[in-house]
Amino acid sequence: MADIYLIKYSVKGIKAIDQLVSLSFYKKIIPKNADTQAYNIKGIYGMNGSGKSGIITSVEILKNLLIDSDYLNNPIVQKNLDAIINKKTSELFIEADYITKIGEEVTGFYRYNVTLLKGVTGRYVISHEALFTKKATSRSDAMHTIFEVDNGEIIMLIEEDGRKKFHVDFINKTKNLLLTSSACSLFYEKFLPSAIVGYNNEYSFVCVTLIDLLVFGMKLHVYLDQSDNHREYVAKNALQCSEGAGRNKNEINYIISNLLRVDNDWLDVISITHNCIPKECYKAFEKMVNKLYEFLKIFKSDLQGIEIDKKENRDKWVCDLVMVYDSYKIHAEYESTGIKKLIQLFAYLNEMVEGGIVFIDEFDSNIHDVYLCALLEYLMEYGKGQLCFTTHNVGPMDVLKHHKKSIDFLSEDHEIYSWTTSGNYSPSKLYRNGMIEGSPFNIDSIDFIGIFGSGEEDE
Repeated sequence: MADIYLIKYSVKGIKAIDQLVSLSFYKKIIPKNADTQAYNIKGIYGMNGSGKSGIITSVEILKNLLIDSDYLNNPIVQKNLDAIINKKTSELFIEADYITKIGEEVTGFYRYNVTLLKGVTGRYVISHEALFTKKATSRSDAMHTIFEVDNGEIIMLIEEDGRKKFHVDFINKTKNLLLTSSACSLFYEKFLPSAIVGYNNEYSFVCVTLIDLLVFGMKLHVYLDQSDNHREYVAKNALQCSEGAGRNKNEINYIISNLLRVDNDWLDVISITHNCIPKECYKAFEKMVNKLYEFLKIFKSDLQGIEIDKKENRDKWVCDLVMVYDSYKIHAEYESTGIKKLIQLFAYLNEMVEGGIVFIDEFDSNIHDVYLCALLEYLMEYGKGQLCFTTHNVGPMDVLKHHKKSIDFLSEDHEIYSWTTSGNYSPSKLYRNGMIEGSPFNIDSIDFIGIFGSGEEDE
């Protein structure tokens, strides 16, 4: 299977972002043998409210649209979209350019875009969706359409000799479904694996490109900081409204069940408590916890091990983590916030090392600057995938500056300014001094006088 690398990501219409914001992850001209390792990390800086978390949130939406055909039918999702889609644009537009690789050789270049718009029923639907391709090494921007969907109808599907049956089946099986489900997710649900073996026993180009798009969606992994993960708030709000309206227990249970299946990330994320592990998967979980211990021991040298407190629940084990030290044991719930954050991030970092495309919001929160820089240096050198993260910590800038396309500044007016090496200048020093365009450091201590007081009134 071909590897996938994200080249460019663009979004408009999420939270405060009311104009197109684009992140570039590689140089414009793509050689036949692309050295993506030198571009595998990106840090996004910007003042509070500039839209950093909105970008990460939109990636999570894209992932869910690509792999879950029922995503937009979830009432919790609809309530969340209603709250976070920009009120000025009234629609969400997402576009991703990505390449496929076998080894170092680039085998394909694709552009996928999707637009969500509130339909006549008051629910968000897919108003437009399209997949394009071109020769990866071409200097031309001209793209060829693989498929295009407008208002639920396939208006373009690339012609292939001898593939008429598949084309007819694809159109028929997705009919009346493309407003609420992406073509990729429907292909996954209705055609895989029969589509790749059941039509003259040969691969269709459309099949291959949809499989690559599906793999791209599955490779995306998003960690949202708790303050920007609104699902629990939306669910509680929905539950309160349900109870206030006198709805029955079945309706409330329906809301809860929909909340539980909002997250379609299939990562084996280790939780501090209540890891529900099928019994046949327990050995793999145990192995992952041992790997977590080796990871955490770097940060806490006195950690002796991690025990698993497991309780049987039918065909599953419900597992909690217990941290073992020289003279005592402690439930992981009572660990420091920094260690708990590292436990949560472990699976995401592991996925990036293995080749995933990982987005982390507020990577620096609760993690010491020295540890953060060491982690980034390791991932830059050994990570097989990509990492894009938001941060306020300027410490990692002098690590990131050694990689290309690795530092983006998001201004208050949602413009992206990319760092380019300029002699021996330090990006962190320039940023602190407000010498980078879009820098937020244009306030002074005297600006707070009159808010908290100057102290003169006490004299």
